[in-house]
Amino acid sequence: MLGHGSFSDSITIYFRADVRELMGGRNLSVIYVFGPRLQGFFRFSIDLRVGFLVVNSTVDDAGNRSVQIGVDMSTETCIRYVREALGDPDIDVEIENVQRWSASAEYAERLRYGRVFLAGDAVHVMPPTGGFGGNCGVQDAYDLAWKLAYVLAGHAGEGLLTSYDAERQPVGAFTTEQAYTRYVLRLDPSLGKDDLMPIVEEATVELGYRYRSEAVASTGDDGALWEDPRAPTARPGFRAPHARIEIDGVEKSTIDLFGRRFVVLAGSEGESWCAAAREAGASLGLTVDAFRIGADVIARDGGLEELLGTGSGGALLVRPDGFVAWRSARSSTEARDQLGQALASALARA
Repeated sequence: MLGHGSFSDSITIYFRADVRELMGGRNLSVIYVFGPRLQGFFRFSIDLRVGFLVVNSTVDDAGNRSVQIGVDMSTETCIRYVREALGDPDIDVEIENVQRWSASAEYAERLRYGRVFLAGDAVHVMPPTGGFGGNCGVQDAYDLAWKLAYVLAGHAGEGLLTSYDAERQPVGAFTTEQAYTRYVLRLDPSLGKDDLMPIVEEATVELGYRYRSEAVASTGDDGALWEDPRAPTARPGFRAPHARIEIDGVEKSTIDLFGRRFVVLAGSEGESWCAAAREAGASLGLTVDAFRIGADVIARDGGLEELLGTGSGGALLVRPDGFVAWRSARSSTEARDQLGQALASALARA
């Protein structure tokens, strides 16, 4: 495991208390607490009668700071913590549950050993600052699941499984460091601000990361590690972007096209790419969905060729997980060979 280890023996206190008056009608998602005797954060239910308090550090009467919170999880102490954090020494508090956990930021050096694959908290444990941990684990499983399915079905070579570690390990490390930076800056600057990874905006951490592996074409790789998902580029290694489209008179999103099979999206003059997609899939024993912009797919807002970077004559190959595997910005007399090679590479069958 790499990273920063454990830096707080924290607790989460689940409680009932009527905090409507204290909240003054505000609906806040996360409330950080920086009191003279306690640091942590609150989250409340919509009706402001139930919530939880995370306590990461305390300061005693002598001014001594402690991060060993879990040594005392008594009901009396927890009620005192909640009242202290709320700033109301008399409010009625009912403790429902207390959970002890270690605030840490660690990520595995590798995600595979032989036939064993690791995912989720087994390979990246991060503090809750940012709320990244659960999503990162789901993304691990999604990346691994389609690859296992394709290999077990005989559609892909076993080498495709190697790309799981190559793609997800850097993302887990990046996400963990982003959570750690937020923890230091928001809750515990005493951990030291030297060598912190600069903060990347939340949506980019969650949705804007890039995959690099043998399952993604490296042609034209400009070295970018992430991008703003609200300004997608459809470059290989990034998620295929959303756009409003119409198919057979039904409004959809481009995202609706992905998730089951490999997909080719070709420009309005890219019929040769669609034919090449069907031929390449047939030669490898699988179905490849092919759509031509302006014929099979109508862009509701226009500009889809520009958004996808295909131009009128190019094409985009999207993996079952919605990530771009390969792209050409121009037509080609060798469409069948080029797309066939791209698909074979993405399946580790080249």
